[in-house]
Amino acid sequence: MQKVLVIRIGRLGDTILATPVIEALQRACGSDVLIDFATGPGAYAAILEMDHRVNRVFAIAHRSTPWRVHRAKRGLERHSREVPYDLVINLETGHECDDFVKFIHFHKFVGRPLQRARHLPGRHCVDTEKSIYAQLLGVDATAAAETSLCLRLGSQQLPVPADSAYIVINPGFSGIQRPGYRSHRGWPQTQWLELIGLLTGPGGLSVLVNGTLDEQQYFADLMQVPGVYSLFGSSLVVLASALSGARALISVDTGTMHLAMALATPVLALFGPTDPVLTGPYSKKVRHKVLRSGVDCQPCVNTPLQKKCISNRCMTALEPSRVFDACQLLIRNG
Repeated sequence: MQKVLVIRIGRLGDTILATPVIEALQRACGSDVLIDFATGPGAYAAILEMDHRVNRVFAIAHRSTPWRVHRAKRGLERHSREVPYDLVINLETGHECDDFVKFIHFHKFVGRPLQRARHLPGRHCVDTEKSIYAQLLGVDATAAAETSLCLRLGSQQLPVPADSAYIVINPGFSGIQRPGYRSHRGWPQTQWLELIGLLTGPGGLSVLVNGTLDEQQYFADLMQVPGVYSLFGSSLVVLASALSGARALISVDTGTMHLAMALATPVLALFGPTDPVLTGPYSKKVRHKVLRSGVDCQPCVNTPLQKKCISNRCMTALEPSRVFDACQLLIRNG
């Protein structure tokens, strides 16, 4: 039985976008392969702990903290010393986890600092990560692997009438509450309100609005519409259950978008300054649609154009009627 450690320490979206390695490992090594993950703390670790294909999760906060004073890192080092890993796959493309190769006990190691994957124009970040292990695990098996989660959810009570058909929307994203941080990825609340009115109209669907507790007050106006229910502050288990039963998710570019894709829920993603070719929904099997306004300056993320932008027009130019029509088509095709 093979024992493997995967290193990918980031936010929720980063964690989920690393999951194709699970499918590739199971194809290459068999379904009984033991897969451990070193990932971020909190929800990022929790989502993998719920996946029955993952053996053990090591939650690593503060990646730059030295090993001798980092409890989780020391625990991982001791664990690997007792039974060395047959394989370690470092999916980090930055230097922050280069020191894992010095402290983990293993027979084979792929990824930085021994092998460096580069982000290429027009290549999705998942395909960049796949390039690290494709030759080792098999090009065909790796190419076919997709983002996926196999979660133990059980029966969850959702804040929506029983047996009602519903849509989940995710208007918020990390950083939206940060002082002085302008919502480049955000869609105006007036447009969310118009879209919700179209979705919940006569014969329409219920709407569940997802977000953190901190975002609840920010999006309070959305909750005043009849047929709208709150997921603000819900546990990860409840959110995953809600997404699993939804007709679709409508979301800005955020980790919830990738969570829905991994749970095989259709996704309608609203993209502005970020590039969906690099970080958009990743699946050949799950229905999804990326909507962009098509203004001539997008994508502009991490460029001087983004810093100069004062109108966020790539998002404001995206009409609610167009989003509604695309949602209807996405559901109807399913």
